[in-house]
Amino acid sequence: MIGRPETTPALWVPSMAVFLNQWFSDYDAARMHHDAEGGFLLPYGSQYFVTGAEAIRELRLEPDDPDWERIGWDWVRPADTDAWERLRAKRALAT
Repeated sequence: MIGRPETTPALWVPSMAVFLNQWFSDYDAARMHHDAEGGFLLPYGSQYFVTGAEAIRELRLEPDDPDWERIGWDWVRPADTDAWERLRAKRALAT
């Protein structure tokens, strides 16, 4: 994952529990699910989960932000680190 845990804002909040999130213990399984089903691939501690746009709004982020596409909707191994940094900064401001 890019960034140290202490510099990455939380990507799961309790209000996200109402959404159907797919949880995985390893990145490769999460990535396979993400590739097949779409969504947003996010880390949580030593786990990974794939979630939808509604949960991204709970993080006070905009799911239609073009930076999501730039990172490949994958927070853990983003395709574009500049876009990831912009999203990380937006999330930090939202907390």
